[in-house]
Amino acid sequence: MTSRDWVESGGDATPSDRPDPPSEPPSDLPDEYETIFRTVDDAVFLVGVDGVAPADTYRYRRVNPAYESLTERSASEILNRTPREVFGESLGSDIAAQYRRCVETGETVEYEETLSFPADRRTFETKLTPIRPDGEVTRIVGISRDITERRARERELERNRDLRSKTERLARVGGWELDRRADALRWTDGTRSIFAVDDGYEPTLADAVEFYHPDDRSRIRRLVRRCCEDETPYDVVLRARTAAGDDRWIRSVGEPVSSDRESAVGDATGPGADGTSGTAAVRGAVMDVTERRSRERDRRMFEKAVEQAGHGIVITDPEGTIEYVNPAYAADTGYDRQEAVGLNPRIVKSGKHDDEFYDELWETILAGETWEAEIVNRRKSGELYHVDQTIAPIADDGEITHFVGIESETTDRNLREQRLNVLNRILRHNLRNAMTVVSGHASALRRELDDEELRAHATTIEEWADDLTATGEKVATTRSLFERERDPDAVCDARETLSTVADEFAERYPDAEIAVEAPASLRVSADDRLAVALRELVDNALAHHDRVPPAVTLGATSVGGGAAGWADITVVDTGPGIPGSERAAIEAGEETQVTHGTGIGLWLARWVVAGFGGELSIEDNDPRGTVVRLRLPVPTDEA
Repeated sequence: MTSRDWVESGGDATPSDRPDPPSEPPSDLPDEYETIFRTVDDAVFLVGVDGVAPADTYRYRRVNPAYESLTERSASEILNRTPREVFGESLGSDIAAQYRRCVETGETVEYEETLSFPADRRTFETKLTPIRPDGEVTRIVGISRDITERRARERELERNRDLRSKTERLARVGGWELDRRADALRWTDGTRSIFAVDDGYEPTLADAVEFYHPDDRSRIRRLVRRCCEDETPYDVVLRARTAAGDDRWIRSVGEPVSSDRESAVGDATGPGADGTSGTAAVRGAVMDVTERRSRERDRRMFEKAVEQAGHGIVITDPEGTIEYVNPAYAADTGYDRQEAVGLNPRIVKSGKHDDEFYDELWETILAGETWEAEIVNRRKSGELYHVDQTIAPIADDGEITHFVGIESETTDRNLREQRLNVLNRILRHNLRNAMTVVSGHASALRRELDDEELRAHATTIEEWADDLTATGEKVATTRSLFERERDPDAVCDARETLSTVADEFAERYPDAEIAVEAPASLRVSADDRLAVALRELVDNALAHHDRVPPAVTLGATSVGGGAAGWADITVVDTGPGIPGSERAAIEAGEETQVTHGTGIGLWLARWVVAGFGGELSIEDNDPRGTVVRLRLPVPTDEA
């Protein structure tokens, strides 16, 4: 009897309706087939198809030991029973449905099923083949294989792939391999993501090189070639452009994989075609380092800025131990970097501040706030010096890791302020009092003298005394103007301000021709100090006018455009013009022995405009006179 005879007969000559035997029937298979049947690792079973019953009935006719082992059921529990009787109603119905599909299609059916066992759940891959001796399916041969471990490995492999893909995406890293034998380049998902190409994109080596900047392509070609031919690994950062058109910095790493190494790990290709060893492939990785490179560039720029800063900078740990000082700090204190690092900033303590002062300092910065104060320190040489000191905490995840101190030496500034205060007192009090006395005596002399020439001299003395007194008062006014801070939100109406100033001078100079030319709605970023500056300019124009009647025009126009808007405020006269030396000093922003002014009015106007972020310029009027132009910013919401 052949194996086919055995399959078609069900392994015995017993009709399908004979009583169930108590055990598996004897086999008429040749010994070699019987041996294979009993020793094969796959579960093999034979199912009889009873087409006479009201509904197709499937009964197990033979099973091999592997089937018994996989199902954890003995042959006596399986033979001549239906799937429902063996596996229960639910699972048995599912299995019978697969048998029915095989019978109805008359073709081989493959499916997977997962069975629950007391110890675990196992997955089987089953293949059903219909047997049709006379055109009608009477038997089904089934082979089941336990693929639980294989599926577990596949799931693990898929998890690893997913993990690698996510890791590559998060780290912006990708892998690649150049197979020299197949002349094929393979990219991982991470590499595709970096170069912004579609999933499944597989470039040639030439395609991959094209992603790099034209100036870098020859270099990457040379590096890959050396890696292939000389087995020289490389690690380089190059410019690239993604498929989306974004410019990036890419770190590319490559290393050779020899044929011997490939063979050692089971590569079926083995050594090269000539039997010699060599580079079988080049494997590597790419990393998007654009952000890191940008951070490194910013860090280098920051370090350079700190090193070259004109202010002293010191960084300490949370306990106050110095970890860094810049050259400016070393120059201010006299302690170079090697001396200062490891010490405490108290090395410059002068003794001019009490313990309460330093307690407040530490309380402020330990609370995470910035401390600012003017402080007197002592240099290494023993000299005292003044600084504006700012100390701020540096925190990481809410925890203070360092303190940074920035100091600006104010010794010279303090001395200048002291000098200015003394000179201001002299101008305001001593000089004013003295000029009052001089003016009084000159007035008395003028009244008592009969000689007209002497009376004229007394009058001149009186006029100069009054002029010096007025100059002193103007200096005091100028100082008070700039003692208050600028309000960045201050806005004034140009036409209203010009009209107010014009009305004031119209009362003082009734014969003068004073005109205002300005649009109805033009606002500039300035405060009431603009009116003070305009008064000085108009007063200067009228006081030095040499024609009758004197004429002054106050104007305002909008200029510029775009994001930053400007307005020009002009004071135009037809007088003799501003002396060249005074004009040169104002335009240069400094006075010398040769170029200097005769008063303070133009300087006051220049300082006011500069304080509002504008500028003052002086032009010749046509055909005669002067145009003083004050260019001022307009509010940002009106620019």
